[in-house]
Amino acid sequence: MKVLLVLICVGVAASMKCSVDRDVQFILKNFIPTAVSKNVDCVVGVGACDSLGTKLKDEAPDAVRSGKCGRSCTCNQIQVRLVVNKMKREYPGQWDRVVRKYSKKIITTE
Repeated sequence: MKVLLVLICVGVAASMKCSVDRDVQFILKNFIPTAVSKNVDCVVGVGACDSLGTKLKDEAPDAVRSGKCGRSCTCNQIQVRLVVNKMKREYPGQWDRVVRKYSKKIITTE
């Protein structure tokens, strides 16, 4: 089942003229509770970050704040959406942690 889902995701990205990055392939294939928890801890700033966690942390604000891009998605946006959609389906509580962290409005003072 998981292999089929990964193949479908890769097929969708390929049909959009994008190749799925090796890191994204790794993430999609290794979506297990401990890995997801460790990386979300990194993303929300309560745990240590490895190189993958750092990459996810860099993408998280845009993943939470950007709306649907439809047919005008960049390859990077498509890859981020593949990971986000899988997280929403399989680990909604972990995705909620990311949303709470990055959906806050930024207040500036002048």
